[in-house]
Amino acid sequence: ASASQGASPGGRPPTKSSPMGDRIGRFVKEYYDASMTLVAGLEILLWFRVLFSAIIFTKGSWILLVIYTIFFRARYSQSSFVQGAISQATARGDALVANQSTPPVARQIWQTLKNLTRQAADATDINRYIGGQQPGMKKAQ
Repeated sequence: ASASQGASPGGRPPTKSSPMGDRIGRFVKEYYDASMTLVAGLEILLWFRVLFSAIIFTKGSWILLVIYTIFFRARYSQSSFVQGAISQATARGDALVANQSTPPVARQIWQTLKNLTRQAADATDINRYIGGQQPGMKKAQ
């Protein structure tokens, strides 16, 4: 059986796009990257907020920190926007401690934090244990 001419690849007849649908599509295309970058930054800030709650021993905050850290690790492995936000935050931290007026102890603490975070991220990278991710499979969310 041959497909009829003009049919879409999914086998459905072509649909006419509405002006409102076109406007929504353009809006999403225009603001998607900026929105996802903002969301990634807010997710990072929320993690620090939860960490602060745990440090001051707010009730239930330790379990929340564990759960949100697991969620954030999954987001990091799935989202190029979260990865970019982490890279940007790391670069800002590097620039701050590179300043000559920064005490050596602060530089050492920053390096230790980066190393511990990198080790934790590597240890929790599920792709290491299941044979790796296929190239091009990562979603940008």
